[in-house]
Amino acid sequence: MSTEDNLLRLVEAEEPDENGYHLQDQVGFILRKAHQRHVAIFAAHIADLTPPQFAALAKLYDIGETSQNQLGT
Repeated sequence: MSTEDNLLRLVEAEEPDENGYHLQDQVGFILRKAHQRHVAIFAAHIADLTPPQFAALAKLYDIGETSQNQLGT
């Protein structure tokens, strides 16, 4: 079982506090899970590139040859 699965089981097992707070319903928690899934899928398909490296290459493909300063804008 993955770390993500263990965390999810732990969170689902917890009772909400007196204010009805559920961690798994919070935007930040959901975004983090989506990010983890994205990174796992990306790594499975493009293992030799990091997401920032891929983004830089994609931008260069769109705009052509440019300086590092222009690439970052």
